[in-house]
Amino acid sequence: MVVAGVGGQGIMLASRIFTEALFRMGYDVKQAEVHGLSQRGGSVMTYVRWGEKVWSPITGNFGADYLVALEELEALRYLHLVKPNGVVLINRYRFVPMSVSSGLRGPDGKPYTYPDNVPDIVRRNVANAHVIDALSVAMELGNARVMNVVVVGAAARLFGLNRRAVEETVAERVPRRYRDINLEAFRRGWEAALP
Repeated sequence: MVVAGVGGQGIMLASRIFTEALFRMGYDVKQAEVHGLSQRGGSVMTYVRWGEKVWSPITGNFGADYLVALEELEALRYLHLVKPNGVVLINRYRFVPMSVSSGLRGPDGKPYTYPDNVPDIVRRNVANAHVIDALSVAMELGNARVMNVVVVGAAARLFGLNRRAVEETVAERVPRRYRDINLEAFRRGWEAALP
C-alpha cells in the first residue's frame, strides 16, 4: 500500500494506523516513510507492506496493490506505483501547489494548471478507483483534522481489512482527548466506502 498526501494531512498517523492494525491481524508488516517537504505542504508518502513474511516495505513501479491519496494531485504523482488491477482511494481535497498559484510557467511557456479530472485520469489507469469527500465528513464532525481518519475508515473497508483491528488501533494511536471524534471519523469513513 502507498499512502500519499501533503504535509500536515496526517499521512504518518494514517500509515502507522494501517501498519499496527495489520500487525494485529497477524501479518508481518514493514513500513517506510518518505517525508519530502512535509512542513511546507510538500508531497509526503509512505509504503506499508504486509504478508506472511515481508523483507522490504518498498515496492517498484506497478508493484502496489493499493494507493490511498489524501490529496487529488498526489494520486497522480504516485499512480505509477499501483498495479493496473490495483485499488485507488482518492480524497476529494485539493492543495494547489505554489507552481500553479504563483502562475509559474513550464518549459513550453504555458502556465502550470491543476487538473480538473483527477479521478477520470486515475480510472483510465487502474481497475478500481474510488472517491471520498473526507473533508466534508470531517467538517460535519466539527474538526477538519480528522479527515485522515475518515480516509483510513474508507480504505480499511475497501481493502478488506478487519474493522475491529483498525478501530482499536485508531483508539490507541490518537490522543485520548480526541479519541471519540476520531472513532466517529473512522466509522463515518467505513460507512462512506462502497462495500
